[in-house]
Amino acid sequence: MTAVQEITVREAALRTHRSPETIRRWIWAGRLPAVKRGNTYYVDVMHLEGLVVEIEAGSHPAQPAGAAAPGALSAWLAEVDRWKSGLAVTRSLTSRTASDLVIEDRHARR
Repeated sequence: MTAVQEITVREAALRTHRSPETIRRWIWAGRLPAVKRGNTYYVDVMHLEGLVVEIEAGSHPAQPAGAAAPGALSAWLAEVDRWKSGLAVTRSLTSRTASDLVIEDRHARR
């Protein structure tokens, strides 16, 4: 039976050459199992090393040709464009807001 070697977030950050905040994000996202004792998270060295190897190898699920990597800015922008295309752009006279009326009045006074 192998003994579990647990290290703190700070030690994990030093070992992986990443920031402590990155290690915490991995924990909060569920990518890195951890145990919290008091105010400190402890991670198993084996899980940490496995995650780092996976990340450095770039093992992401297969994507369709031309698709952006998960979390990429281009993927986010494409999602925003899809969302915007579903919005109704037209406004009737009855659906104008008070701010629309004020702006219209100010333009008329020029």
